[in-house]
Amino acid sequence: MMKVLIVESEFLHQDTWVGNAVERLADALSQQNVTVIKSTSFDDGYAILSANEAIDCLMFSYQMEQPDEHLSVRQLIGKLHERQQNVPVFLLGDREKATASLDRDLLELVDEFAWILEDTADFIAGRAVAAMTRYRQQLLPPLFNALMKYSDIHEYSWAAPGHQGGVGFTKTPAGRFYHDYYGENLFRSDMGIERTTLGSLLDHTGAFGESEKNAARVFGADRSWSVVVGTSGSNRTIMQACMTDNDVVVLDRNCHKSIEQGLILTGAKPVYMVPSRNRYGIIGQSTRRKCSLKPCRKKSAPAR
Repeated sequence: MMKVLIVESEFLHQDTWVGNAVERLADALSQQNVTVIKSTSFDDGYAILSANEAIDCLMFSYQMEQPDEHLSVRQLIGKLHERQQNVPVFLLGDREKATASLDRDLLELVDEFAWILEDTADFIAGRAVAAMTRYRQQLLPPLFNALMKYSDIHEYSWAAPGHQGGVGFTKTPAGRFYHDYYGENLFRSDMGIERTTLGSLLDHTGAFGESEKNAARVFGADRSWSVVVGTSGSNRTIMQACMTDNDVVVLDRNCHKSIEQGLILTGAKPVYMVPSRNRYGIIGQSTRRKCSLKPCRKKSAPAR
């Protein structure tokens, strides 16, 4: 469910026409299944954001009747953007007062101006919902976004796994507790890797392919692949792609067992770098004096 934080200026009286308009807007948002959090001062709104309350839109009333309001608004938006970039920010105010007193720096911090005395509450609420929808669409990574959309269409799943969207767990008391503890969404979104709606993990198409491209962008890689065998399986996959029988490979002697398994699968020849130990026997790095080309040449020499 989308969530809006409405911060009203402490200088705004509830019995004014503007105050009543803000109340009507809050009601209109609630009617569109939007959770509304109301704050009656900038300090209170700042405290809410400091608690890392996840919101989809920030709205604040801005009367320009006190000099402290400019500073309070900047601090409020700055706190929001510390953890939640690109959240839409709406200014709720009177057109004449706002346009006469807003400076350029503050204008750049606001995404939309809602003239609370001119437009209807339903229209402003609709604008807010549209902005929050755009925010969520760009916020979520490709695969998770597609997974949520898939879950929203409530399709039956005839693929693995066999619990059929969690229904299998509801047949026994213990299974029901298990189902209720994690929630239905977990089981409804647990599906095979070949759903047409999501693309294919094997063919790197659809949302799977887009997620791999996004991961490569985030980590600065040329390519990225998704696997279902964890980091150990990934290590073995990489080694099988890069090594073959009798290749000489330099390894840390304190390597993970998946690396040793990769050696067995590929037939590569290891040259181990023996790590150092401190006075407590704790393993550390391999020192430069222990690194030599001689073992590599010996391993790579043809057998006699």
